This record gives sequence, C-alpha cells and structure tokens, in this order.
Amino acid sequence: MKTERLRLRTLNQEDSKTLYELIFSDKDVIKYTFGKDTIAEQNVYEYVKQIGLKVLENNTTHEIIGLAGVLPCSYLQEDDYEFGFILAKKFWGQGYASEIGKAQIESIKNALLKNRAVATVYPENVASIKCIEKLGLKYEKTILTDRGERLVYLLNFK
Repeated sequence: MKTERLRLRTLNQEDSKTLYELIFSDKDVIKYTFGKDTIAEQNVYEYVKQIGLKVLENNTTHEIIGLAGVLPCSYLQEDDYEFGFILAKKFWGQGYASEIGKAQIESIKNALLKNRAVATVYPENVASIKCIEKLGLKYEKTILTDRGERLVYLLNFK
C-alpha cells in the first residue's frame, strides 16, 4: 500500500530496534495502542508479526514512522476489516494518520470488496478519535478487548 508520502511494507527482523525505540519504549504511544503491555526489544518482531501489522515508512527517506494495517475483525458481529495506525510521537500532527487511513479505507472498499470499514480507538486518544471522525467514521459502541476498553467506529460505503 502506497500514498503520496507513505508506504506500508513487510516487517523485517532488523526493524525491531527502531520500532522498539519509536513505539514500544514510549509510554505515551503504548498507552493509546497496546494498553499496559510492555514488549522487550528482543520480542518486538514476533509480537508485531503475530498481530499482522506492517511497517509504515516515508516513501522518500525510508524512515520508519510507525505501524499500520488492515486486519479482519468481528466487533460488530459481522466479518469486517479494521484499519489502524500507530505513529511514533515525533510524527504526530503531520497528517500521516489521515493519509494512511484514507488509503486503508480504499483498500477495504476496492481490494477487499467490503461495504464498510471499522476502526477502534482508546477512549482517551482524542487525536485519533478526531482523525477517525474526519475520515467519516461514526461511533457505534464501546467494547472491552485484551488491550482494554476501545471505542468502535464504522464507515458504511453504501
């Protein structure tokens, strides 16, 4: 998946150190994404691979800015796809979340041929909530996951 400034690529073992420094060692990023889970640097590769996320990087510099992905889910009792993004703090507020979010929604609609997209967000993550709402999703319900409480948002394409 590629946008004007970003691309998603497959995770490599060599990404572990950078992802640990940018995401997994930053308490502000972790509290909004993986809950209270702390992941040791040597476990980052397997953890991210197991979840199914991809590395999000800058097209030009190839600098890693975070993680993103489209994953199957059934939060709303249907076979849906959830899109998500986790950005390193130094990349917050630069429009990257909206940019990759739009591309992921298009992928769910046009490549996966679904009629709706789902996103979940930690209730206190105001910036992500604003981004998700800006992308056109509407709040549906609150759920409890293994990562804590999450708000479920939905976008119907019909």
